[in-house]
Amino acid sequence: MCDVPKEQYVTVIREMIRHENDLTNHRTMWLLVVQGLLVNAYVAARGGGGEPVVLMLSLVGILVALSSFVMLYKSYQARGYLHFLGQEAKQGRLEEEYLPLDGWPKKRIKNWWRDVWVCPWLAKISDAVEPWLFLPSLLMSMWVFILLEPWILLHKVIVLGLAAILVMLMLSLFCILWVWFHGKDEGRVVSLRRKNN
Repeated sequence: MCDVPKEQYVTVIREMIRHENDLTNHRTMWLLVVQGLLVNAYVAARGGGGEPVVLMLSLVGILVALSSFVMLYKSYQARGYLHFLGQEAKQGRLEEEYLPLDGWPKKRIKNWWRDVWVCPWLAKISDAVEPWLFLPSLLMSMWVFILLEPWILLHKVIVLGLAAILVMLMLSLFCILWVWFHGKDEGRVVSLRRKNN
């Protein structure tokens, strides 16, 4: 007995994508609200000469931005996977066993990204400047700059560049490791293309 008739798979997947988009929006707003509060506390602490408080706020800012990036990146991957499933459903190749209950199921179709993404961790290069990936990177770079500035005795522009490069490398490494780790789950599911050929 099917939960959803095969003709409605595309509609179900569309609703799942809409849900992931709403999650991304809420998570982005949460990031901006919390970061706004932290910046406000930072300005007050900096004016009062509280160096230990500035250090603590910088670390909290970095952790909040990193946490947001993780949640937003997971949602980004889920939307990519759902777009892939939507294409498969439109072509009549999606079987019920592959219709997930959520956007990022534990078991996924092997190499789902090959036909729709540039590489396993990014759909297209321009996505790197979309708010859900760029904002956490920007905010994290700001906090790393605040953290490094007293210790690195170089021009502020150079320290800012170092902070941005450090954050870019760290988040890129995170994305690569995250995709590699979750790629293990893809190996357990037979590719639809192999099954249908």
